[in-house]
Amino acid sequence: MGLHQDRDERNLSAPIVSFSLGITATFIWGGLQRTDKPRRFLLKHGDVVVWGGPDRLRFHGVAPIKADNHALTGSVRINITFRQTGL
Repeated sequence: MGLHQDRDERNLSAPIVSFSLGITATFIWGGLQRTDKPRRFLLKHGDVVVWGGPDRLRFHGVAPIKADNHALTGSVRINITFRQTGL
C-alpha cells in the first residue's frame, strides 16, 4: 500500500491503531507532506502501531510484501486497523 493519509474519518482527533500478524512487513512512516523523506520500520508478528495527535495525518504505507513463511499464518500477513469514523 503506497503512501497515503487516513483523512476520510469525521473525527481526526481519534488515533489510528494497527495490529500486524503473520509475515514481516516494512512500514513506511512519512511526513505531513508526501515529499518529506520517509523512515522505514519492520513490523513483525504481534507488533502494534498507534499514532494520533499532531502525527495523525502523516503519510504512511507498507512496502510490497516479500514472500516468507510464518509458523502461525503460513505465507500470509494480516493487518487489522482501527479508526473512529463517527463523532
